[in-house]
Amino acid sequence: MGFLRFAGFSVVRAWQGFWRNAMMSLAATATVVLMLSLLAALFIIISGLNSGLEFIESKVGVTVRLADDLPEIGRELIIRDAEALPGVATVTYVSPEEALERLREAYRAAGQELDTGGANIKLYSSLEITLTDASAGSSVAAALAEHDGVERILTKQDEYDALLGIINVIRTAGIVVVGLVGITVLFMIINTIRIAVFSRAPEIEIMRLVGASDSFIRWPFILEGVLCGLIGSLVTIVAVAAIWGPIQPIMVSVFQMPIAVSSQFLATLSLVLLATGLGLGALGSWISVRSYLAATT
Repeated sequence: MGFLRFAGFSVVRAWQGFWRNAMMSLAATATVVLMLSLLAALFIIISGLNSGLEFIESKVGVTVRLADDLPEIGRELIIRDAEALPGVATVTYVSPEEALERLREAYRAAGQELDTGGANIKLYSSLEITLTDASAGSSVAAALAEHDGVERILTKQDEYDALLGIINVIRTAGIVVVGLVGITVLFMIINTIRIAVFSRAPEIEIMRLVGASDSFIRWPFILEGVLCGLIGSLVTIVAVAAIWGPIQPIMVSVFQMPIAVSSQFLATLSLVLLATGLGLGALGSWISVRSYLAATT
């Protein structure tokens, strides 16, 4: 029962302290909203790019064009060597006849018929290699290029490496920006609570004289900082939820990430924003009150 009374007292005092120093409290809350908005944007973009990377990884492979005069035993040797390479999942032989049928199917899918005007289309036999590791494309291509029966090798390694580089740059830049704004938020909360503490210095001194513990003095101020983080988090979550409808089709079409636009993704993002806001508020308040109490002991 005593704990509940103390908790109720701390919450009431935190609420009163928030509005007693309303200008600084609202400024701190606004910076929390700014930081969490940047964090939400970074989270969405990085999730989208990672999903797009996974989509490209599923498409990345190696296509090996074989020589026309390659005997069957030579082809089997190349297939066997390819299957033994690290990072190779499957090796599929595509004959010229199968390649032609695939071309016809592609035209049919587009609502057309393949019309060569009577001319013969020369297609090549090839090996289609899928990978367990998209980064293995270059090493697989280099190993197979040594075979005499291989005329040409095509990979999507350059596209994969380019996207991976873009993701790393965006991730690093985003983390730096969010980190800098987070430090700004932390100092804003520290200063806000410090002003509140100094404004109530006589009250704190009286509480100490009547035997109040540091914990009893500290918790209302900590909850005041948590309140800044909570309000900032809720405002950001509501804003993200409000624009979530227009975001979903963009995420699907641009990043190929239908899973990420589910309600579970939004719930995860909301939890990240809430935890970050509450954590920054509690940390900033704790640092501010702790330094004051230590200096006046």
